[in-house]
Order: sequence, then C-alpha cells, then structure tokens
Amino acid sequence: MLSSSHPQLWTRRGVLTGIATALTVPVTFAQSATPQPLPLADMHTHLGRKTRANLPLDLAEQMKANNVLLAAWAYSTDHAYIEARPDGHHQKSEPDATKIWVAMRNELRTSTQYAKSAGLGVVLTAKDVDLAVNGLPSVVIAAEGSDFMQGRMELLNEAYEGGLRHLQLVHYILNAVGDIQTEAPSHGGLSDFGRELVRKAQAKGMLVDLAHSTEAAVGHALAVASKPMVWSHSWVDESPGSYDDRVGWLRRRLSLATARKIADAGGVMGIWGLGLKKPTRQWPVGKDDPQGYAKVIKSLVNQLGADHVGIGTDLSGVGDSGSVNSYADVRRVVQALQSSGLNETTVAKVSYQNYARVLRASLA
Repeated sequence: MLSSSHPQLWTRRGVLTGIATALTVPVTFAQSATPQPLPLADMHTHLGRKTRANLPLDLAEQMKANNVLLAAWAYSTDHAYIEARPDGHHQKSEPDATKIWVAMRNELRTSTQYAKSAGLGVVLTAKDVDLAVNGLPSVVIAAEGSDFMQGRMELLNEAYEGGLRHLQLVHYILNAVGDIQTEAPSHGGLSDFGRELVRKAQAKGMLVDLAHSTEAAVGHALAVASKPMVWSHSWVDESPGSYDDRVGWLRRRLSLATARKIADAGGVMGIWGLGLKKPTRQWPVGKDDPQGYAKVIKSLVNQLGADHVGIGTDLSGVGDSGSVNSYADVRRVVQALQSSGLNETTVAKVSYQNYARVLRASLA
C-alpha cells in the first residue's frame, strides 16, 4: 500500500515566489538533530513502470526514503515495437499510429493518477520545480521518444495538456524526427519536422532531451534551440558511437566534443547507471558499483564543469546490468562524490541543482 505522507524536509526559508534571486539561491538546510541528506534529482528513470528489468520497487517509496526530490519518470513510447537482441535493442515492427497514441495518452493519465495518489508532486510549471527542490518529492512526466506523434505535430499540444514536460526526441525505432544512434542514418541528423518539433516543444514549455540522437541530430537541435537542453542518459567518450559498433552500449556513447557543445549552450549531460559484468577501459563501471559510477561522474565534471553534469540513472531501464538498482544505491554514489574531493557546492549541482535549473528554464 502506498504511503501518502511526505518525509519532513529541512530547506531554506523565507524566499518568496516573485523574488528574482530565488531561482539562483541554493537550498540550505535548517538545523536539525537528524538533517536530511543532500537532495537527489534523476534525469531519467523507469522505476515503477513495467520494463524488462521490472525492479520490484515502488517509485514513491524510494523517492521519499532517499530524499529524491525530482525524477524524470520516463515512458518508452516505442516499447511495444522494439525487442532485445544479443547486440542490443532494435525495432521489431512498425507502429500503429492510433494504438501508439492511445497508449501514450493512457500513460499520461495513469502516471498523473499514480503520482497524486502516492503523495508526489507533478511538475507542470517552474513554480512546481521550486516546490520540489524545497521539499516536495515530484515527478516530471517524460516521454522516451516522440514516436507517439507519428509525424503529427498537433499531438504535441495534447501531450502537453496531459502533463508531458520532458520530451526525448528519439529512442530505438526509425521515425519522422531524426536519426538514432543505434541504426543507420536516414535523415542526415534531424528532419525538418524534427527541427520544428524542437522549436515548438521549447516554445510550449517542455524540456527537450537529446539522448539517443546522433551527433548530427544534436547539432541540428542546437542550431534551432532557444533554451538549454539535456542529454539525460548514457556516457561520454573521446569518439562518438556508431550504429555498427558491436554492442548497444558502445553505440550509445556521445563524443566529448558534442557534450561540450551541449554544455556551452547551458545544457546538462546525464550519466547513466550502466554496470558491466566485465568493465572495460572505456566504461570501467561494474554491476552493483556505486563507487565506479561516482568516478565516471567526477571525471566528466572535470571535463565539462560542475554546471553541466547530472545523474540519469536509467533505473529499471538498463535491464540486469545496473551499477545501481535503487535510490539507496544512488545515495551511495553521491556519498562517494562527497568523499572524492569535490566540494559540496559541486556535488549539490550534480546531485540535483543542474537538472532543476534547466527544467525551470524550459518551463518558464
């Protein structure tokens, strides 16, 4: 049974809505015998949704127990049309335009109903972001892929009215929007429809997520964007991934050069919680390895700067290959960062402030 009570969170007081500096003043904690740990924000999680991993954990309970104040709760809009193969995920069938939209509409409704019944906030406005970072655990309803649109721009408005605020452009199936990292390119980046989608989503008040897009598609999005964007989950390497790399996790890497372009535009790179049975030089993070996860995050902070790195766990989305498998594990990642030599201001930015910043800017 879900608990509807909120944990007691000690946050800064006396900053009124309408004071301009409120959006940049970091949260501080009042004195308490048992102060809450540093807040967490997750830029990409499937926890609580039906996935291949199907972790037996309740999202609301996990958020409340571990001071997770913002979670981009992602629904993979193409899930019925993809399958896992030995080398990674691939498309298995063509979407039915009616069914994929009906499924999306239903997911928006049930996600909102769950959050409210579980005592979570639902982020719809910039003010809701402030309520979250000041103590109300909240979800940001997110679409992993705009495939539900099937080239129909009018559905963007309907999805927005249904509560969608975090839109990842592409996922694993071929689409009208742009090229994906895991299949041969067909658009040369973003299509004209994809460019217009970026413009209209940002004008509407949605955070645009570039994860799973090719480097060319990222460049096209940056060229037309008016607000910062995120790459919610995967990893960064010197060279980009290619659709013909031998396995999916190699295809999903973003080059450091492109990550810097996202950062230069005010955006944030989210590092995922993938853990390999046999870690490699390129991805040295093992299964059940919060310490290794923290080391990769710290390395990217040193490369991009403290303002441009966040956590995008992909909990319940990386199958049985998780370096973290709960928000208690993610808490251990943050504790490792705190012990790594990074100052508390930097750790707070990575832990929750960076995602809150770009989300607030997108919803304003």
